[in-house]
Amino acid sequence: MIKKFQDATIEIFKNIFTPEKIEEMIAIDLSESDNILNLPIDKYFEKQFNIGDTINNGGNENNEIDQNEIILASYTLMNLPELTEPLMERSQGIIAFYSDAIELYITSIINCLNLPSPVGLNTALFIHYFVMSDLLSHEGFHHYCDYKRQLTGSQFDISIEEKLAVAHSYNLFSFPFFKRVLNFNYFRIYNKFTIINQNKNLHYKIRNQNMILFDFLMHEHFMSYYSSDYKNWQLFTHKNAYKTDFYNYIKNSKLDQLLIIGVPVNNILDEINLIGNKGATLVVE
Repeated sequence: MIKKFQDATIEIFKNIFTPEKIEEMIAIDLSESDNILNLPIDKYFEKQFNIGDTINNGGNENNEIDQNEIILASYTLMNLPELTEPLMERSQGIIAFYSDAIELYITSIINCLNLPSPVGLNTALFIHYFVMSDLLSHEGFHHYCDYKRQLTGSQFDISIEEKLAVAHSYNLFSFPFFKRVLNFNYFRIYNKFTIINQNKNLHYKIRNQNMILFDFLMHEHFMSYYSSDYKNWQLFTHKNAYKTDFYNYIKNSKLDQLLIIGVPVNNILDEINLIGNKGATLVVE
């Protein structure tokens, strides 16, 4: 079934935690206790999983999967027939979130935190939302590359594209503007469970928790992309990479000719932010 991102996020979260458990976690957030997060600073927890995704390409999926890797999501490439075919027969790209794998992954993060006090709704929900947001931007990058290939005829290369996808998502999360937007959208999801806007103390408490969780997950989550297709993604996290490595991956000779005469066709970051996952179908499996 086709989903909106917010609905998919809430649906999977409710698959992970029972209504009774969610009520318990809400009570923890509403309590007078500060419930301070004492997360590790110098030593991060030992990873239980490498994480990854798959790109479905008419049977030509990723190479053999590492036994220690769990697949959290996938992108199914567009299948555009010849232009003579009716428009309605063309298929959109599909972004799929794998509910069971996401449950396994985020509960493993929560368990490994080993917090001294019970986990409140905010801690569990923010970790979940952070992971889901990364999956959306990661698969959205595959959708952008897929769209671009329809125009340029560039070749699909899983070993390059996966590294670029992780780097792009990491870059996006690093931008202060995106962080503010992520927090704003997160509070809208939190309000689906309990109202926060009328409780200033709760708002400040959650905001402070999320600053700690965000910094922690920026390291711990992204470093979980570790198998061969993703390894060394950090090489593409500098801003200039969009005009070099990213551009080189999706360009053709016509784009090069336009670039020579001054047309900024290598402003890939602006293009990605404009297109994102628009046109893709979102599903929960």
